[in-house]
Amino acid sequence: MGRTDRAAILVLSLLIAAILFAGAAFPASPRWFQVIVFAAMLAALWGAGSRLARRLAPDFGPESHAVAAFTFAAGIAVVPATWLGHFGRLRPAPFLVWTAAAFLLSRLLPAGNAAPKSADGDPPPGPEPDSRRSRIDTALLLTAGLAIAFVGLDDMAGRRWAPAGTYGYDDVSYHLSEVATWIRYGDLRMLRFSMGDPSTSFYPVLGEMASWVLIAPFRNSDVAGRWSQLPFALFSFLAVAAIARRLGLSRRDAALAAIAYGGIHHVFPVLALGAGNDHSTGFFTLAGADAALAFARRPRAGTAAVTGAALGLLVATKYIGILYAPVVLAMLAVAVFVERRTAADRAPLRKLAASGLLLAAVLVGAGGYTYLRNAVTTGNPIFPAPVRIFGIDVFPGWGGVTAEERDTSPEFRIDVWRFLTGQARLFGSYFPYSLLPAALLAPLLALWRRRWPAALAFSLPAVLFLQFLFLMHDHRDVRYFLPALGLAAAAFAWLLAEIGPRAFPFRILLLGMIAWEATRRAGWTSPRAGLTFVGLLAAGTLGSLAWSRWGRERAPALRSWTQRWGQAAAAALVLAAALPLGWMVAHYQAKKLANEAAPLALERLVGPRGARVAYAGMNQPYLFFGSRFQNDLEIVPRTRELDARYYSWGSELGNPYEPVSYRRWRRSLEQLGITLVVIVRSDSEDPERRWILHRTGEFALAWADPEVEIWRLVPPPVAAGRG
Repeated sequence: MGRTDRAAILVLSLLIAAILFAGAAFPASPRWFQVIVFAAMLAALWGAGSRLARRLAPDFGPESHAVAAFTFAAGIAVVPATWLGHFGRLRPAPFLVWTAAAFLLSRLLPAGNAAPKSADGDPPPGPEPDSRRSRIDTALLLTAGLAIAFVGLDDMAGRRWAPAGTYGYDDVSYHLSEVATWIRYGDLRMLRFSMGDPSTSFYPVLGEMASWVLIAPFRNSDVAGRWSQLPFALFSFLAVAAIARRLGLSRRDAALAAIAYGGIHHVFPVLALGAGNDHSTGFFTLAGADAALAFARRPRAGTAAVTGAALGLLVATKYIGILYAPVVLAMLAVAVFVERRTAADRAPLRKLAASGLLLAAVLVGAGGYTYLRNAVTTGNPIFPAPVRIFGIDVFPGWGGVTAEERDTSPEFRIDVWRFLTGQARLFGSYFPYSLLPAALLAPLLALWRRRWPAALAFSLPAVLFLQFLFLMHDHRDVRYFLPALGLAAAAFAWLLAEIGPRAFPFRILLLGMIAWEATRRAGWTSPRAGLTFVGLLAAGTLGSLAWSRWGRERAPALRSWTQRWGQAAAAALVLAAALPLGWMVAHYQAKKLANEAAPLALERLVGPRGARVAYAGMNQPYLFFGSRFQNDLEIVPRTRELDARYYSWGSELGNPYEPVSYRRWRRSLEQLGITLVVIVRSDSEDPERRWILHRTGEFALAWADPEVEIWRLVPPPVAAGRG
């Protein structure tokens, strides 16, 4: 890299930092500038993560490097943000300043190896021989990939003005309701529900913090935060390809593995266009497995840090991470043992132990906050689930959340064979004939051929599914074992590669099925879907021919141009798109509640300044925080324990929702300065509506439909400060 190139990169880096500082200093900036700040934040996080990954794991291949870089980028964002929240400073300004500082500090790190090696640390192989078969394969790989991207973009376009939660799940329940509460108060207080699952207040928060990070540049718009799982989904596909490459597969086979995983419509785009934590859990599991395989082959401090970061962020995302992380660590331990027996150059035990301690320290540092909070506050790191060893209660919990009690629920019942073979909506039509048999056969074939890393990696789908079957109470969805599907896809690609040319017809047939199924998922009629499929096939064929004729020779020149001018081109593209994207953000804000009758009615009642609103009903209050988070929404206690309506470090664990009396609840309304009460109707209702109906002189009905009622306090109390 010449002096001119280094100067250009320095100028661009200072410009990114300056934009972030400006975003921190001017909170009321126009939407187009917020788009630029958002792009600068993503660039800074990626730049810092990529630099750190290159420094710690310089011999990672491009796929594994990208996975490690995204892991570090996520950690650089969410771990400091969590501690900002702990100290009551979770605001966009300090976070953007931190992001700029982290980015500039990362520029001080040595760049590392500028020419990545392959996943196994050997020089990259030469180009694959060009043949008719390879051209057909490339054409169908491109077609299937384009079809998956097309259905994802089509789904995003159809939901571009829709608020969070269009696919259901828990987005508008605890995930984003917690984020809205943090935005209002600037700390990590966890909203406690009067109905629904009472355990959510104690869960790990990385998924929710990722949504907060994507909201921060926009201050009061969740336009990006509502789809916080999308980047984790896309990098999960890359993590599948990275694992395939690490196990010796070609890039063509690795692409097949990623496509076989991403082609499951429920995986993408259904679970990707949400603000939950399923894809983030899957990504960190896959990233941890990839880094663990690298660490087992060559134990050293850098790879230990990558592995620890991925597994730490995994346990920081979801409680099932404490089931998945030990499985990956067990695979790592066995792989290290096998490698030490077969390798001629063995790492000294002292060095191995030091690397293991570093891995554990990074894991705890990245993922320990929630568990430390729970341990200090409740005496149980995984509260409210009790911890029992040999029938003895080591850490107490709550009744109703033990495995024995939950296993009696309707969600626990499962017909394993029918679930795995008869759920095309969840698995896609091709799963029973491809990924499922591969997950069973690949580890056996790898064992027979003494491919120990492959055998260990491909045994994980069965282990993760058994955990789902026996240790998780909800058996209605695949979202609880997404990494098993990704690893099954890698096993499928590996199995076809082991079979060799005889598997080519099946490979082509499956790619065609994935492309056709993805096209049909757009919900179009058969003629339109057929024309779209033909168009995508033509694009894939032309792409294959272009690559065969020009791509191989011009790839080095294109790579060189990208390295030299890619960042500047991306910056110019962001600047050119800032105005139209800013208009889209503003338009989204205007339309997001258009089809949500009750939240829109509340919006019109409170006006742009918002109000203090009490909420009673099902545990889905998010949209009632307002389109711009302008409302202070409270689930008001019915006891004297006002502070117990939130859970935070050191708080009390009483039940603030015991139905003591109307007068006690009314006094709580007045203490909190509530002016409006939202009642969500359901078969099982809280007592607030009954109390209101018996005292219509103290409440006036402001709006109602069959599902929601909005009542105004009469006369309104004097507004109190935030409590």
